[in-house]
Amino acid sequence: MSANSRRHLIFDADDTLWDSNIHFLEAFAEFAAAAARSNPAIGETTAADAVRRAELELIETHGYGRRPYVLALHRAADGLAANGGAPALHAAVDRIGERLCARDCPLLPDVAETVAALSERHRLVLFTKGQRDEQMEKLARSGLQRHFSRVETPREKDVEAYRRLIREAELPPERAWMIGNSPRSDINPSVRAGLRAVYIPHPHTWELEHEELDRDERIVRINSFRGLLDLF
Repeated sequence: MSANSRRHLIFDADDTLWDSNIHFLEAFAEFAAAAARSNPAIGETTAADAVRRAELELIETHGYGRRPYVLALHRAADGLAANGGAPALHAAVDRIGERLCARDCPLLPDVAETVAALSERHRLVLFTKGQRDEQMEKLARSGLQRHFSRVETPREKDVEAYRRLIREAELPPERAWMIGNSPRSDINPSVRAGLRAVYIPHPHTWELEHEELDRDERIVRINSFRGLLDLF
């Protein structure tokens, strides 16, 4: 393959390579049920609002990941528990957190075969938010690590983070593509930084990652991961 046909493919991980957010949704459902047991007046919306406030506060100091989410559940429990129900609710959060942190993240359909094939003809980079030790552990378990020449775990994936990646990884923007499921973190900021992008929707994308896609001809939408083989 000629140098001109070789591409630099930058991948998101969570909900692009493997399932992730569904685990948080299931953990929240358990938490909401436990909160309602501690106080029947606590509805799902009230629990969700408390968790969201705690998440947004902790993201500023702890970033994204399973452990910060468990801390957010504990902080939400502090605000929700009443009439002596706090110990039972915190004990429930401990159990929920233990299960969440121990869960494997299964690869999404066709990911293993597609990544392996793409790595034979293109340079692959992993660029994903989250605590680095947690993301590296998931990557190691996935069996995909050998296919990536570089792994970056920025605190946020904003325009400046992509510009920094372009500089440090020596990416030629006209031949580099960001591939992911999040308009807010994967697609729009990467294109604004000068890259091209492939948007692969996922049914359980975290709601805070939802955003209208920029109207830009450099964005391609496909509905299956295997479709990357046709593009590249």
